[in-house]
Amino acid sequence: MTAPVPTKARPLTWQAQVRCKDGDHTLELTDREVVAERLLRTSRKHSFDPDVDVDWDAPQDPDRFYLPPRLVSLYETPLWDGLTHRQRVELSKQEMCSIASFGIWSELQLMQALVQHAYRQRYDSGHVAYALTEIADECRHSVMFGRMVRACGLRTTRMRGLEYQAGKLAGVVYDPMPMFAGTLVVEEFTDAFQRLTFPDEEIQPLVRQVTRIHVIEEARHIRYAREEMKRLAAGSSPVRRRLAAYMLAQGTRMLMGQFVHPSCYTAVGLDPKLARQVAARSPHRRATMAWAFGKCTAFFDEVGFLDGRARDVWARAGLLA
Repeated sequence: MTAPVPTKARPLTWQAQVRCKDGDHTLELTDREVVAERLLRTSRKHSFDPDVDVDWDAPQDPDRFYLPPRLVSLYETPLWDGLTHRQRVELSKQEMCSIASFGIWSELQLMQALVQHAYRQRYDSGHVAYALTEIADECRHSVMFGRMVRACGLRTTRMRGLEYQAGKLAGVVYDPMPMFAGTLVVEEFTDAFQRLTFPDEEIQPLVRQVTRIHVIEEARHIRYAREEMKRLAAGSSPVRRRLAAYMLAQGTRMLMGQFVHPSCYTAVGLDPKLARQVAARSPHRRATMAWAFGKCTAFFDEVGFLDGRARDVWARAGLLA
């Protein structure tokens, strides 16, 4: 692809101001085609085929964790203290597979939205070429996550009724601002967990291989979404931006409870209702979730997406560090 040529009509980089209640925020914007060319070039060099690049027959040690223990929802609670080592390992496996199931659901929403986005752009542009490349990445990731769950001897879980039905609207309603913001919420959260998981030599080798691939390829997806968010925030009125930010904050607060399916607790002999309550009140878990969303909320603050009532929702949910 030929790199974009700067013109007086279209500079390659420029600044924009976003008017927020705490003052104006200055955003550094980059031409879409410049960003797309960089991402496409990286994709050509650093893409993976899970069928080849993951050892699906790697043995699973019954005493090795599937997530770092500090990322398990009940860590540092009385319920955790009452579990045997094998039960803790099993809970980590159940939660890892639950997060993978949530990841498949969210990636299906993203793929629908990216198709809608590409449909509205210039088809021969690098921007659309990268959107289609990302869709291909997400297809592989969804298959990879499903295969990992099966390799662990489990089945994927489905979102509860409200979220499952609401997800069907993703292919009908197109609004790029909540679309790219929602993408960052999911991808930054999973990226934080996986960046702790894949380098940890105490974690199951299969999980480390899968999370490594996902972290490397998702870095491009995060960059693509961030650049679009900056352009959208700069081009939106404060009222529309604050409304979208508030709705996203409320949606994120509701989705928090979907990362860990109740069946995870049942599998280790715990009452799921009690376990969810204990996890929700755990200071360690709240701190972990705030840390996992830290990069996302810092970016949202930068682009004015924590402006107004949205910040209060994030804070009440315990998701602001």
